[in-house]
Amino acid sequence: MDRLTKTFLAIIGVLIILSPIGILLVWNYGDAWGEWDPSDLSNQVHEKLTGMEKLSSTWTHAVLPDYNVPGWEDKLHASVGYIISAVVGVALVLGAYYALMKFVSPSS
Repeated sequence: MDRLTKTFLAIIGVLIILSPIGILLVWNYGDAWGEWDPSDLSNQVHEKLTGMEKLSSTWTHAVLPDYNVPGWEDKLHASVGYIISAVVGVALVLGAYYALMKFVSPSS
């Protein structure tokens, strides 16, 4: 494995380990920035967001809802759930990238 790949993987590993900071910083303050429900956001901007409300119901299944394992509600378990979610997300993105590269450049 070359140095660039090792550096990339080390950075991704650090980001995975740091991912629970997002939930711990806002634990008692509601949703993290950008994770608002369409109706909550509607109240914040004082506008009806019909397009966003319509799109929010198109995909209702999540592998790990709320970046967590269902039933893990305390801070420690939620942090572990975030790390698991990050690992799953990275694996899915790298898998999609690998499949795309095989499709685009089948000789490599």
